[in-house]
Amino acid sequence: MTYAPADQTEQNASTAFENIFTLFKTLDISKHMSELDLKLIFKHMTIHQYQKGEIIYSAGHDSKGELSLIISGQVSALDQSGHQYTTLSSGDVFGLFSFLDDERIHSATVRSDSDLQVVKLSRASFDRIASFQPMLENLLLHFMFQLLSKTTLKIENEYAAMHEYALGRKV
Repeated sequence: MTYAPADQTEQNASTAFENIFTLFKTLDISKHMSELDLKLIFKHMTIHQYQKGEIIYSAGHDSKGELSLIISGQVSALDQSGHQYTTLSSGDVFGLFSFLDDERIHSATVRSDSDLQVVKLSRASFDRIASFQPMLENLLLHFMFQLLSKTTLKIENEYAAMHEYALGRKV
């Protein structure tokens, strides 16, 4: 077995880190942030890789208080009975409710449908950002508020469509 010299290994790790950061900068989170803000946030995140079929977390289990942003790959969200109700891919976020309320149990099982790269922001890291960089905290809160607004609008539209169907107004 051959091993790369230590400096080569460090260079490979640095290149991989830069590649993931480059992809991170293309996500929705970056729309209203400067390059410096993104670097500061990214510094507080951890990079995780999952293989196809791997369960990231399961419905009914305790939350770890982590917000996950998909860098590359795809996941399915399944209800407690195992029924798939949505698919998320690059740029999508999961774990927002668990991040906001880390005493909450997971309402869905998240399974990797392909090889997957995500970056995670823990609640503890967010709290450190809030303590030392309140402007950055505001940018993150604005991003999370937009996610919640988008989710709420989607639910409201689905409810309205079901209501119309139930009343026989739409077929």
